[in-house]
Amino acid sequence: MTSRHRMEAAWTHPESSVKGRVRRNRAWVLALMFALVVVVATVSWSRMMGVADVTYELRVCDRPLSAASTWTEVEAAGCQAAPAAGTAVTLWAGGDQQEPDSTDRTSWTFEDVPVNTSATGVQVDLRTPARSVVLAEPTNEQVRRALTGDASERRWTANVGSRGPVSYWVLVTPAETG
Repeated sequence: MTSRHRMEAAWTHPESSVKGRVRRNRAWVLALMFALVVVVATVSWSRMMGVADVTYELRVCDRPLSAASTWTEVEAAGCQAAPAAGTAVTLWAGGDQQEPDSTDRTSWTFEDVPVNTSATGVQVDLRTPARSVVLAEPTNEQVRRALTGDASERRWTANVGSRGPVSYWVLVTPAETG
């Protein structure tokens, strides 16, 4: 004798019965959960790190500047936008070298840079030697860092620092000739 489930339809055949477990599609649920975790982690990381496009504009100054220079001194140095041809800027984000995604006449733009990390560095390779190179924040009107030059005074590097803006000026004072 077979027992009938009380929710079973009245029209089913008296000898029909369900055998085995009810099939459940657990695999797609696990895949969906995994995808959801990946999306949430990626969005959280991007927001926490402040991933944004960052622009560096080359400016040539009449007077040398330092990390201690005030914005008044930057304005007095007569820094003017200069052609970027012959000068290269490279970012080092967490040890990974990043070339600019676009370049216009006076600036370089890097896409998807984490600006809220202290692991970002900048390297400026100049065509001619420079007396000083500093990184300034035009939106905050302050000098952020003085870059350190190599023996030839053509390659300058520095750590950008954390929680920075998305627009910088690379202020270069050419070496004196003569």
